[in-house]
Amino acid sequence: MWNDLEVGWQAAFGSAWNAFKEKTIPIGAAIVNEQDVLVSTGQNKIYSKQGNPKEIYQHHLAHAEINAILKLNEEEHPNIRQYTLYAVMEPCPLCFGAIVMGSIRHVKYAARDTWAGATILNSRSEYIQSKKIKVEGPFADLEKIQIALQTYFEYERFRTDIVVKRWETHCETGVKLGRNLFAAGTLRKFANDNCTAGHVMDYMFERIDKK
Repeated sequence: MWNDLEVGWQAAFGSAWNAFKEKTIPIGAAIVNEQDVLVSTGQNKIYSKQGNPKEIYQHHLAHAEINAILKLNEEEHPNIRQYTLYAVMEPCPLCFGAIVMGSIRHVKYAARDTWAGATILNSRSEYIQSKKIKVEGPFADLEKIQIALQTYFEYERFRTDIVVKRWETHCETGVKLGRNLFAAGTLRKFANDNCTAGHVMDYMFERIDKK
């Protein structure tokens, strides 16, 4: 599966896995230009203890999409409105606002977020509608992988399934996989062994529909 993914998905999920390894929320984003060349990546760094000058970290605004967008500007990227942002999770209100104001006009997201997702704003605001942003998502198999990763993290850090139950209403398979992986401690072991995102995603993909 990993080798068949678009470069944007590989970069976004690679960033999400890096976030998981840093024990922060496993969400990643990537931006590709009109030739599908990767130009920026970002990861959630809310609980990260380090970052670079163009990133936000150790702050509740340190979301993946924000960090990817902050690395670009229109002077250096005059065709930015032709770029595509890939996000492993449906952008929240903060991130969708940044997409609008950051001149991104094409968004692909892997997994729905029935808790904080805000792509509905694309059709609810006259101002945002005027930007003509194309939104694509979710993508079924990628959604299962991301929901499994998020479920694992929620149990590991917060020891609660309040948010998980919301995801379970539309992605029961992904939640089930995440619970099973958490019970076995699999993903944290992979992180400690510094396994690649490709290895982890292929491992999870093989187990998506297994009983």
